[in-house]
This record gives sequence, structure tokens and C-alpha cells, in this order.
Amino acid sequence: MPPLKEVSTSRTPEEFLRLALEADSPKERARFASEGLETDVEVDRDTHFLLLRQIYLAHVESHRFQTAAEIAEQMASVGGPLLDVAHHDASRAHAALGDMTAAIERQRLAARAAPPDRRSFQCWALATLLHFADDLDGAVSALTRGDRWARDDRPLLRAHRAWIELELDEVPEDLDDVIAALEASQTARKGYGQLVLGMIRFRLGDHRAAAVHLRAFLRRNANIDAAKAVTLREELRRARTVLAQIESD
Repeated sequence: MPPLKEVSTSRTPEEFLRLALEADSPKERARFASEGLETDVEVDRDTHFLLLRQIYLAHVESHRFQTAAEIAEQMASVGGPLLDVAHHDASRAHAALGDMTAAIERQRLAARAAPPDRRSFQCWALATLLHFADDLDGAVSALTRGDRWARDDRPLLRAHRAWIELELDEVPEDLDDVIAALEASQTARKGYGQLVLGMIRFRLGDHRAAAVHLRAFLRRNANIDAAKAVTLREELRRARTVLAQIESD
């Protein structure tokens, strides 16, 4: 392993943040961010938050989820306009630890703290946790709330709600329109939409189309970074399980 870069202690917190963002390894990222917090220069709130988040990401990348959760708590205590991000990051760490109760609680806080432009995302993130914790009614409720604030992501939220309703043995009256809207959206091409389309097609008995979408989702996420792999762990597991069932039929 190459030696860590040497940096001058006279650097500002903002310069250390830049170095952390450009770091080649989790260890290097955490080192630069920690040094940015330890300078003699007063650190403003936003920079303080972002330096802590680099430390959080370094621990997630190294699969030290308990420490990552503790760092996310520190981020939340700093507050500011990214408070919902701190709660969301804490939720991800708790989910990785298998503590779904804590993960859902922190994600609820994220949804409440989110500004209008992130509220639909945070409600959708809450819905995914509730969905995978088998609280399907709660997930539908969270998606309905998120739909009020949604813009570009509205097709995804509505299709995800349709997926859950199908799991509840309810067929939405506008299902064809919901599917068409997601297929025509950018979200479908970014990956997660492929998972939702695949699960909807599977529930409708169209296993050939389901397999196409699920394979696309898995290919899209074959080489994702550690942080994203943690976030998508349950989705990847479910996609593989359904695809294996389809291929064994």
C-alpha cells in the first residue's frame, strides 16, 4: 500500500475537506477529514458537517457500521440544512447493523427534517425500509406522502406503491399508466426503476419481462461502491432470489 500523502498542518478545514473528497482510500479519507476538524482555525458549521460525513463514509466503506452510526449522530448534532442527510446516513448504518427499528426511526426523522426538494426522496427511503420490514400499509402511506412533494421521481414512487399493492393482492386501477410512466422516465434507466418494473412484472406473472428488468438492475449494480452496496443490500438480495426462482421454473 502506498504511503499516505503528507500535508501541511497550516491547511484550512476547507482544504482538508477537498483532500478528503479526493482521497484514494477510506483510511486516507478519514485522516484528512479528522485533521480538518483538528486545525486551529474555527470550522464553520457546514464544513464541520461535511468533514464528519467524510469520516462517516470512510467507516461505511470499511464496514465499521457501529462507528459510522455514531459519526452520523455527531452530524445530526451539528444540524444545519443537511440535517435530513445526517438522519438518513444514521438510518443506513443502523440498517447495515440489522437494527431495523432504529433504521426506521432515524429515517422518519429524515423525512420530517427534509426540505421540500428532498422530501419525496426521504419519504421513499422510509417506504423502502417499511416495505422490507413487512409493514406494507406503512410503506404505502409513506409513498403517498412522498408523492405530494415528488417531481421527476413521481413515476418511481407511484410504481413502487403499485409493487407493494400487488404484494397486498390489490391491483391498482391505473397500473398500466403507472408502468408506462416509469418506463418512459429517466429513473427506469438509472437502475432502481428496473428493480421495480421487474417485481411488478413478476407479480403479474410475466416472468420473461421480469427477468429482463431484474438482470438489468443487477448488471447496473454489479460494481457499485461499498456505501451504495450497503444501501441496496436487500434490493439486490430480493432481485437475485426472484431471478433464481424464475430461472428454476
